Amino acid sequence: MKSSHFLSFFIAVLLSTCALGQSKQPVLSTSNLELSGGWIHSSGDNGLDGLNFGASLWFNRRVSIAFDYDHAGDTSTLGNFGLTSAGLITIQSHLQNWLIGPRIFFPTKTVKRIDLDPFAEFQFGGSYLNQKFSQVGAGSTSASDTAYSWMLGGGVDYVLSPRWSARANLDLLRTHLSNEGQTRLRFVLGVAYTFRKRR
Repeated sequence: MKSSHFLSFFIAVLLSTCALGQSKQPVLSTSNLELSGGWIHSSGDNGLDGLNFGASLWFNRRVSIAFDYDHAGDTSTLGNFGLTSAGLITIQSHLQNWLIGPRIFFPTKTVKRIDLDPFAEFQFGGSYLNQKFSQVGAGSTSASDTAYSWMLGGGVDYVLSPRWSARANLDLLRTHLSNEGQTRLRFVLGVAYTFRKRR
């Protein structure tokens, strides 16, 4: 599926979900917006590290629809020794994910006097993987693919102030690159800013 099809699908889902929001003020209001960002680690392809950016629309205190964009990469060598008859082989991997879906918060849990807001999430969208293989004296070659992906997991928010919170996510990310399924673990540590007060 092409990136333009993903974008059109996301916009249709976002608009239809916004229409379901029940609030005294319009759902598409700045006060219902949340922005987030942080560090991401994704398993697979020798482990990928990078940045996560997100935005959410809150419908009420427990339900939001979230959009996440991940950009992670890794450069590694093939084998333990670079000085071999084959020469040094390096692999550069870059993975991008764009995902959208509901995030549902559960009642606050208090752990050792710390109030935590746990949540579950399900998102779907697309992933793009580009890999470049380089060998000394033999040049390089690259391959890339874009495919459907989905994510299931959850996390917890530690509310630092009425608008700021620290967030940790652990998700199962399922990609379908090269017409095959890949299962990855996705771990995010970051912060979130909500334009309306959380508490």
